[in-house]
Amino acid sequence: MDRGPYHSRRPPDLSGYGGYKRQRGRGGPAPFSLVSYRAWRKHTMTQKAKKQLRSAAARMRSAASAMLGLKAAEDAASHGIQLLQSLEPGTVIGAYWPIRDELDPRFLMQALERRGFAIALPVVVKKNGPLVFRRWGFGDALVSGPFGTEHPAEDAPEVVPDALIVPLLAFDADCNRMGYGAGHYDQTLSQHPHVKAFGFAYAAQFVDDMPIEAHDWPLQGVITETGTVLPRKTT
Repeated sequence: MDRGPYHSRRPPDLSGYGGYKRQRGRGGPAPFSLVSYRAWRKHTMTQKAKKQLRSAAARMRSAASAMLGLKAAEDAASHGIQLLQSLEPGTVIGAYWPIRDELDPRFLMQALERRGFAIALPVVVKKNGPLVFRRWGFGDALVSGPFGTEHPAEDAPEVVPDALIVPLLAFDADCNRMGYGAGHYDQTLSQHPHVKAFGFAYAAQFVDDMPIEAHDWPLQGVITETGTVLPRKTT
C-alpha cells in the first residue's frame, strides 16, 4: 500500500521548492517541511493536469484541422490582418512554419509581407531553451530542424521580433497558452518581455480551465477563424 512520501525511506528531491535541504545530524536526515511538500505536490498535480489536457487538446486540434482545413487558415488570416494593421510597416513579426495539424499561418504571413512587414521564423537552438528568430521571406530557402520544424538557413540575419504569432494546443479566456511542454516560447518571452505575442489557433482549441504555473507566459490575444479573442478584463 502506498503510504505517501513521509513513510518512504528517502524523501523526494524538493530542493527547488521552499529551500529544502537534506541535513544529517544525530537523528539522520531532517524531515522536509510541510510547505515544501505542498509546493512539490502542487507542481506534480499541475504537471499531471497539463499532460492530460495536452492529450485531449491534440485530439481536438486534429479534428478541427480535418474538418475546417485551409478555409479556417484563410479566415484567421483576415482577422490577423485586422488586428496587426495598426503596426508600422517594417515591423518585424515572428511567425512559424506549421507542423502536424497546427493552424497554417502562411496566408497571414503572405498578407503581412505584401503590406510591408518583415517576417521572421523561429529556430530551436537548445532543448528547452529560448528561440532564436531569423529573417525570412517567401522564396527564401528553409532547412530542416528538430521536431519536424523548418527554419531559415544559418546565414539569414538574426532579429528580435516586435510581435509574435505562435502556435498552441489550447488557450483559455485569459489567453493563457498551452504549448508542447518544452517551454521555448515562455523562455523567449521572458527574455524579451516587450514582445507582443498572439496565439494562432482554431476556435475549437478553447478550454474553460487551464492549469498554469508561474513561468507560463500569457498572450496578448488569440487569433482564430471566428475572430480574435482578447484577455477578459479583470476588476
